[in-house]
Amino acid sequence: MKRDHGLLGSLVKEAGGPLTAGISSAGAIALLVLANQVFNVGATTGFALSGRAQGVGRFVVWQAVGSVFGFGAQITFAGLARFLSVRLANAIGIGLAFVSAQLIGAFLLFGEPFAPVQWIGTALVFAGVLCIALGR
Repeated sequence: MKRDHGLLGSLVKEAGGPLTAGISSAGAIALLVLANQVFNVGATTGFALSGRAQGVGRFVVWQAVGSVFGFGAQITFAGLARFLSVRLANAIGIGLAFVSAQLIGAFLLFGEPFAPVQWIGTALVFAGVLCIALGR
């Protein structure tokens, strides 16, 4: 009898078992996903603040902040690509990051208003990410 273990089960199966450092693959993937989203939101926020900066000095500082977070996003993406397919790593690192940047960066941090159609579009992107992640 074939059992379906859901998304997490398929992620662990795709990742190939436990790591030598003692953390399970599922744990490593969960940490990488969380870190990737934090780094992506940080990069987006830093670059947005650089665009709103008054003066060259603040512009450069916020560019540097965005770049550091962006580097973290690239490193965590590489980790995701190590454990998951590139298709799934892209869904998380690009698709889910778009949703995170919209909700956390634009809406919560910058207080930008969202029209109902923008909420629907963000939900559709999230649904698309799930379709990519869950598709076979």
